[in-house]
Amino acid sequence: MFKFLQSKTKLVHDKTIPVIIPHYRAPDALRQTVALAQAQVGVDVEIFVRDNSDDNILFTKAVNEGLAKYCFSGAHEYVLVLNHDANMKPDCLSELVQAMNIRPSAGIGCPVQIGADGQPTWFGSLQAFPGGAHATGSLDPLPKPFETFWANGACMLLRTAMVREIGLLDANMRFICSDSDYSFTARSRGWDVLVVPSAQVEHSLGGSGQITQPWLESVKLQDTRHFAQKWITGDLYRRMAWEGKSLDAAQVQVTLTQIESSLQELAAQQTAGRT
Repeated sequence: MFKFLQSKTKLVHDKTIPVIIPHYRAPDALRQTVALAQAQVGVDVEIFVRDNSDDNILFTKAVNEGLAKYCFSGAHEYVLVLNHDANMKPDCLSELVQAMNIRPSAGIGCPVQIGADGQPTWFGSLQAFPGGAHATGSLDPLPKPFETFWANGACMLLRTAMVREIGLLDANMRFICSDSDYSFTARSRGWDVLVVPSAQVEHSLGGSGQITQPWLESVKLQDTRHFAQKWITGDLYRRMAWEGKSLDAAQVQVTLTQIESSLQELAAQQTAGRT
C-alpha cells in the first residue's frame, strides 16, 4: 500500500509547512499530488499522508490527525489541508502564505480551483446549506485576495494560531460540511476566510457531491443534518440544554427583543452621560 509520510529532505521546522493529505485508494493521483506539493517554489513542505485505504475514517478525522500532530507545538505557523487529487500550481503555496502574512486576521486561505481546461470551478463559496454552491469568476485580470463565506476543504491553508484557538474540525461531520462548519466557527471568533486568486490548484469539481454507495450517502445526509442542527435550527442546543425542550422560537424572539431594548437604553444613558 502506498504511504508517503514525509519529504526526503530534513527541513527547518519553523519555516516548514506541513501538508496534510487524506488518502483513499488512489495511489496514482496521490503520487502526482505529493510530487507537485514537494515542488512548490519558495516554500519548504513536510508531507503527511493519512492513508484511509484500510480503515477509511473519512475526511474529517484524517485531517484532524494531521492538525493534532502539527498545530499545537508552536513549531509551525501554517498547515495546509490538501485532497489527494488536488494539484497545486508551482507558486500556489507561496502565494497563499504571502497573502496570509499580509493579513494577520486571516485564519484560512484558499486558492482558486480550476478544471483541466483552466477555467475556475471554485472562486469562493456561496450557500452552504443544504448543499454547497461555488462562486466562479474570471482570472483576467486577477483580483486581490478577498473574503468568502466558507473555505473549500480540498485545499486550504490554516493558521496554526487559529487552530489552537478554535480547535479541530468537528468530527460529527465525517465527510462533508466540516469545512464550511470550520469556516463559520473561525469567522464567529473574528478570523477571516480568504480567497487568494493568484494561488491556483487544479481539482475536479464535485467529487464529494457525487452519488456514491448507500453507506456513504447515509454519512453525507447525517453530516448535513448535524450542520443544520448546529447552525440553523437550534436543535443541537435543545437536545443539550436543561431548558432545551421547553424553548420555542416565539419565546426566544421575545427574549432577544427585550435584550435589544435594554442595550439601546444603556447606550442612550452612556451617550447622555458624556454630554
